[in-house]
Amino acid sequence: MYNVQDYVITLSRGDTGALKVTATATLEGEPFTFGENDRALFSIKNANGEIIMQKICPMTDNAFTVVFLNADTDSLSPGSYSWDVRYVIHPYYDDSGKMVDGDQVLTPRTPMSMNLLTVVGDV
Repeated sequence: MYNVQDYVITLSRGDTGALKVTATATLEGEPFTFGENDRALFSIKNANGEIIMQKICPMTDNAFTVVFLNADTDSLSPGSYSWDVRYVIHPYYDDSGKMVDGDQVLTPRTPMSMNLLTVVGDV
């Protein structure tokens, strides 16, 4: 099962899904238009605030898509988590290609909820 309603993601452990998000942000009080090199940093965190899954998503026409693969949640325990997104403007990468920072990092809103459900039955 996969569902998103009022910013709450509900997903059965090990299921797949795609979340398309329209990216909106302001910079110095003005609406910001994202460039092709800007990235969305999508994170899922446990109750202690520790990041348990993170995805870097390219921006296209002020939107990005997070794709959930089976392996992303297959090993996680069912329960409540939080998710958030940060927009990284002109990201910097280390020698291994890992994004480490950017000219600016924008956080558009407070964390939202994710409910990971137990899988019922076999496929």
